[in-house]
Amino acid sequence: MLSINKARAQQTPSNKDTETGTVSGRVMQATNKEPIPFATVALLNEDDSTIVTGVAADERGAFVLKPVPYGSYLLRIGTMGYTPVFLKVKPNAERSLWEMGNILMETGARALKEVNVVGQKQMFTMNKDSIVFMPDENFLPGGTGMELLEYVPGVTIDANNNITMEGKDKVKFYVDDKPIALTGMDANSYLNNLPSFMIERIEVLKAPPDAVEREQALVEGRTNIRYINIITRKIQFRGYSAAFTAGMDSRRNLNAKMRYNLNLAPFQVTYFNNGQYNSDSSYLSRKNFPKEAGKDTTFLDQKNFRTSYNFAHNLNGRYELKISEKEKLRGSVTLGWTGDGSNGYNNSINSDKNHKPTMLKDQESKNRRNGYRAVTDWFYYKEYEKPDHKMEAGFNFTKNNGNGYGNNDYFYLLTEDTSLQRTKRKNGNYSMRANFHYRKPLENGKYYDLSSSVDLASGTSENLARRKNVNDNELLFSPRLSSDYSNFNQTYAVNAAVGKRSRKLGYNFTGRLSYAGAKSEELYAGNQFNNETYEVRSSMGINYSPWKNHMANLRFNPGVQFFNQLALLDSLRSRVPFKYTNVSPGINFQYDYKQQQLTFNFNRNMDRPTPDQLNPFVNTADSFNIRMGNPNLRPSFKKDYRLEYLVQIKRHQIKAGIEKEDADDIISRYTKVDFINDTTVVNTITYTNLASRRDRNAYITINSHFFKALQNNRGSFNMNISGGVRYYNTVTDGGEEGKDAVSEKFAHVEGWTSHLTMWAAYRIRVFSISVNGRYNGPRYYAQGKQEARFNSGLRSQVNLFQRKLNVSFTIENLFGSTVRNSYELTSTYEQTSNARRNVRYLSLNVTYNIRKFTKLGQKGPKDFEKEEPL
Repeated sequence: MLSINKARAQQTPSNKDTETGTVSGRVMQATNKEPIPFATVALLNEDDSTIVTGVAADERGAFVLKPVPYGSYLLRIGTMGYTPVFLKVKPNAERSLWEMGNILMETGARALKEVNVVGQKQMFTMNKDSIVFMPDENFLPGGTGMELLEYVPGVTIDANNNITMEGKDKVKFYVDDKPIALTGMDANSYLNNLPSFMIERIEVLKAPPDAVEREQALVEGRTNIRYINIITRKIQFRGYSAAFTAGMDSRRNLNAKMRYNLNLAPFQVTYFNNGQYNSDSSYLSRKNFPKEAGKDTTFLDQKNFRTSYNFAHNLNGRYELKISEKEKLRGSVTLGWTGDGSNGYNNSINSDKNHKPTMLKDQESKNRRNGYRAVTDWFYYKEYEKPDHKMEAGFNFTKNNGNGYGNNDYFYLLTEDTSLQRTKRKNGNYSMRANFHYRKPLENGKYYDLSSSVDLASGTSENLARRKNVNDNELLFSPRLSSDYSNFNQTYAVNAAVGKRSRKLGYNFTGRLSYAGAKSEELYAGNQFNNETYEVRSSMGINYSPWKNHMANLRFNPGVQFFNQLALLDSLRSRVPFKYTNVSPGINFQYDYKQQQLTFNFNRNMDRPTPDQLNPFVNTADSFNIRMGNPNLRPSFKKDYRLEYLVQIKRHQIKAGIEKEDADDIISRYTKVDFINDTTVVNTITYTNLASRRDRNAYITINSHFFKALQNNRGSFNMNISGGVRYYNTVTDGGEEGKDAVSEKFAHVEGWTSHLTMWAAYRIRVFSISVNGRYNGPRYYAQGKQEARFNSGLRSQVNLFQRKLNVSFTIENLFGSTVRNSYELTSTYEQTSNARRNVRYLSLNVTYNIRKFTKLGQKGPKDFEKEEPL
């Protein structure tokens, strides 16, 4: 919807004032002083009248815009049947709260024309501490959330869907201000199953949007994490809207998507589904070095062909009880069903040093999986009379269940042997989260803050395998290839903070006590794992403003971690215990001057191995590439240093910095070669602890957004450029334990890498055209590198029948591509691989939109307050 976006300017966890204000008021009829519900309130830049943020007034005509970065704006209030009102507002340090009181609107004939303003809006909002991407509903017809994410400045997605910020920072995901785990899905599953038109905006933040997790980030002081918050599209007015998309491309891929939103306030219903069918292929060539001097070198060539389909359904019912203007209870129940399937064909050839075949193997596989997801989420919020005096409480319960099977047929041509494997799969899990947050201001800017959280999660995963060879009469149970795995995780935490909010001189003291436990058991192998961590964390900070427009923040983050890990292995019940006491100091300094920011951060933290990395279950889905865990893994310890300078000039941002990371016992993926005989080899992929890694980086990045509203042609021009260069110097020591996991060639790598994303779109009336290009430099790791990635595209769109119908034509990889190439090298093997997705292809998507709203019991126009696609 037009100007419903709430682009928030999140700040780094700090005790300083956030340099943002609040604009509030109440919209009323001038004739009888009755409230005007659901009026559209838009905040516009004073210089070019572009939309910064907006909100819809509630049923009583009241509205609140927050946080609003300091500056000069025009406030525009409009609704059908009334002449729009323009007011000037200027939040600043002297007056951060702008209470507009009763805003009176006159009836007028111009109102209908004014309401249906063309959606000429700036699609990116950037400031020192956040980036907000606000795509139009039909920005990416036929796309998914994962594909839309690639348009966010600084986001890097590699060939394995690993997501980082500018190729370095870690990323945590949230949906509608809550951790993505509360949806019952992980980030990759959620984003790949979420249609792009379900996303209203994407926020990149330096602090978690969830209040409880924000307190945790405050005491941990980690600065190498960025928080991506996905805000889903909703209906702010009473009524409904729906969108249907169907598409196909020249790779014989098909997709179908549907969204339906219904608002019967206080009840709201959201439904979406996503169905896709695709075919793909890849090629892998591996050279294995001889295990003994004088032996022949062997080669393995693999060609993989796969067709797959997946579909997801999600139904969400939401109820919001407004006890009073400042007290709310919001609840939701979500039911989801997900299914997918794939058919694959794999041709593998083992050959000697002369590439003469020694074994040919054909493998056919079929996999099916489906399951349901049920989530209930409740949130209570109360705001007291005194500003910033509030209480929040939340409860979430998620239950998942799934079933599936896999069939694998093998055929060995040279040995005339075949085998057949059948696997049945069942999995289920639940999670529960409860949290509480209370904040009370005292006199003279002082306050105290209390919060607590409880997280419980349990899951089971059962894989029952049966197998037979060519001479067997029946399928026999295979315990070695089966698993019955269960886990239980629990976390308890309490936070307390006291401080004084003052721009001149403020302070904050925060303490945190927490316990985290992770238990898991594998039935057939007889393995058990138990990880426990006790943490005592604290944070002491002070902010000082020596002059106008200057602000200095200094924070210390001392902490102690007590870690205990115990593994009970196999039938011998051998014990592998690890105990650690880890001191986790940290210091963070930040200096702000107008739109410039200088930061220095140091932190020492510990990363524990996950149960999946510890579990030694053998996965033989691909008999030449076997996967398993390592129960002997130890935690890794990292010390991070970062010095960064940032300057924001209107819609342009420049960052430059240097980084240093020293890590011991780093957990790394390890691929080793096992010889079945002199001519047949298999790979085993597991994890190991490397002795150390020393990483040095220097970087500079630029983010710029250009916007021009073309009033005469009822169009607009948007362009975004995000790029940077990085110098890296990485030294990895595998030690005695991980010496084979680090190749000599990549033990010490240095050089330059870069990333660049460019996107431009031009719209004139109902037509639009856009071009994009993305480049990510090569990514190095201990065993090799992923090749540089480049792709590009051209998209044209037309909107017909009063913008109800959108037709989009796309050319992907317009200038060629090297997507998903990788190279690996160790002391025992050398491997290259690529994928068929590199080719240029065409796609066509058709979207049909339906919108209908009601207001005060009367029917409004079907296109009321609609959003026009770019």
